Amino acid sequence: MLDAHEITDVLMRWGYARDADDWEALAACYHDDATMNVSWLSATAAEFVDRSKEMAANRPPGSHMKHQIGGPIIDINGNRAFSRCHSTLYIRAIVDGYEFDFESLFRFFDLFERRDDSWRFFRRTSVYEKDRMDPVCPARAPSGLVEDLDLSAFQPEVRFLSYFLCRAGYEVLPVPVVYSREEADLRRECEDWLTG
Repeated sequence: MLDAHEITDVLMRWGYARDADDWEALAACYHDDATMNVSWLSATAAEFVDRSKEMAANRPPGSHMKHQIGGPIIDINGNRAFSRCHSTLYIRAIVDGYEFDFESLFRFFDLFERRDDSWRFFRRTSVYEKDRMDPVCPARAPSGLVEDLDLSAFQPEVRFLSYFLCRAGYEVLPVPVVYSREEADLRRECEDWLTG
């Protein structure tokens, strides 16, 4: 139970640190050789922290984001753990001069290792479920503002977040989505790693 509590604490600290621009606390959630896999980056955790810092430095006035982390399911085997939790990303952004709220639902598939009596991420991977984009004040958005919005280049489960990221200048990567073969393969790989 203590191990599960410590892992849950890392999950919660990650969300708070990422949204509060607390880069030291965010980096402390990962082991030095950890990797991070999300819609806009698949790289080392250190690069994720650096790129997140850049993203925050370029945040336009009035924009913000929040990660809401759900309660995890955690399987532990010695010094290894496999955690799954739901997460929701909320983004307020300006699109063509109008405020929009983006909401993206996904699952984190996390591999943890305990080293030197400390649980931290070894690998973190997002599996995307669905998302949406809504005008903050529909009365202020002109009719037809998004009628010609072409989202065909993006995966349906993450199309609005991908649109937002592309507009912000980020490359969008192919990601695993719920109920897909890629998600099933990822789960199997994580379970094999846990017992291996």
